[in-house]
Amino acid sequence: MRYRHYTIVEAPSVLGLKPTGVEQLPQALMRYGLAQRLQARSATPLVPPVYDPEIDPATRTLNAEAIAQWSPELADAVENVLDRDEFPVVLGGDCSILLGCTLALRRRGRYGLLFIDGHADFYQPEANPNGEAASMDLAFATGHGPALLTDLEGRAPLVRAEDTVAFGFRDMDEQADYGSQPLPDTITAFELP
Repeated sequence: MRYRHYTIVEAPSVLGLKPTGVEQLPQALMRYGLAQRLQARSATPLVPPVYDPEIDPATRTLNAEAIAQWSPELADAVENVLDRDEFPVVLGGDCSILLGCTLALRRRGRYGLLFIDGHADFYQPEANPNGEAASMDLAFATGHGPALLTDLEGRAPLVRAEDTVAFGFRDMDEQADYGSQPLPDTITAFELP
């Protein structure tokens, strides 16, 4: 499919991390002219739910309910862009926005994912010391973790492991030290030294 235009979707979520400033990235990039440089349209900025610093005991994840609520809202915004045959450029926030983006595509069928990150983001809640979904988003998107976050709208997995390439991560030793399971062999992985 050839897209005629880019459309920027601002998704300033910090639900999967902690307030560190990443939630300010969309506004900062827009202020510095990203839309003009891409000749992109700008969708209405989204407003994520309020951050809660307490880890949900059922999922061992920060803001699990809020992420489960927010992800379909983000998916709707991405899908609206796709419905206009435009290419969505989603500006986060933290890595948990992956769930909303992949949900939008999953609603349309089967897609692949090129996941570029300095971390594999494949922690499981029981091995994640901080409960941050931003360290677990690839696991959740590929169906590993609590159903609240892996089975959004009954569409688990959001992307199949065999349709996923993880590139650029460098934290597998750290994850192993915390007892996290490794990336499945079905994910094509390129780890950096």
